[in-house]
Amino acid sequence: MKMDNGRMLVIGAGVNGSICATSLHNAGIDVTVLARGKRYEEVRDEGIVIEDPFKNNKRSVTKVQVINRLDPDDLYDYVLVVVRKNQVADLMPVLAQNRSPNIVFMTNNLAGPEELTRALGKDRVMMGFVFAGGKRDGDVIRAISGMGGSKISSPFGEIDGRITPRLTRLIGILRHAGLSAKPSTDITDYLATHAALVAPIGALIIKHGCDTYALSRSTADLRLLVDAWRETLTVLRATGFRISPPATNLIRIIPRFVLVAAMRKLFSTKFAEVGAGWHCSQAPDEMRQLAMELRALANQAGLPVPAIRKVLGQD
Repeated sequence: MKMDNGRMLVIGAGVNGSICATSLHNAGIDVTVLARGKRYEEVRDEGIVIEDPFKNNKRSVTKVQVINRLDPDDLYDYVLVVVRKNQVADLMPVLAQNRSPNIVFMTNNLAGPEELTRALGKDRVMMGFVFAGGKRDGDVIRAISGMGGSKISSPFGEIDGRITPRLTRLIGILRHAGLSAKPSTDITDYLATHAALVAPIGALIIKHGCDTYALSRSTADLRLLVDAWRETLTVLRATGFRISPPATNLIRIIPRFVLVAAMRKLFSTKFAEVGAGWHCSQAPDEMRQLAMELRALANQAGLPVPAIRKVLGQD
């Protein structure tokens, strides 16, 4: 049976945008990348260059179609928006003018989809998670695809939780490209839970100079992280979010010393260095955005959150 691939646009040629675009291209899917400035010139002239730090820096070079602007009549079956959360607002006018029917936001999102649906309409917005972690060194993407070979699939979904034909088609396209994706019935809650937990991690990693190994050696900060996470889950529930995946609620039950030991082990790995430390080193602006959104939720909840305020610099 012939695969119904469609025509894809990936907005953003950073780590995850590059992983998505190369995977789609290598699977024979009609994909174009939207990049700007120097990054547009790099992709146009050299292709997307990716090195895997877990495979002796094995390098691949992929020549993909690239554009530096999106016109209203440039139609794609799916537009994958793979940029930092704080960069989304600048894209809204361009996306609002474009007539492509399915806009998939693969960004951290703690504020919910309302800003997106106001600009684009509820019928155009879809949401999803990312596939990789790493950093961009000049024209080279140093990244681990699939987050370390994890068997966990990245969720994608409709904001109302329905499993629609367009969602099923998108999952099929991504899987055909070798990207591990699954349909989600609670994508808004999933993204909010993830972003809310990332905010304290990002703040503490940046405090330690984006050195995850240094954070792993700080018992005081690991304890503070666990306390902030527990407060964060309470804030999410108080503001109407469900915790997703539900197993995340174990953070509230598992003894703190066990969680501290687990985090100490995790943050002392190459996986954490690449997936968390490298990202925070290049995206402090996004970490500030997530911190601001978590503060706003905490204020909305009206709960005492001393650990959150200490982690985010409001002690």
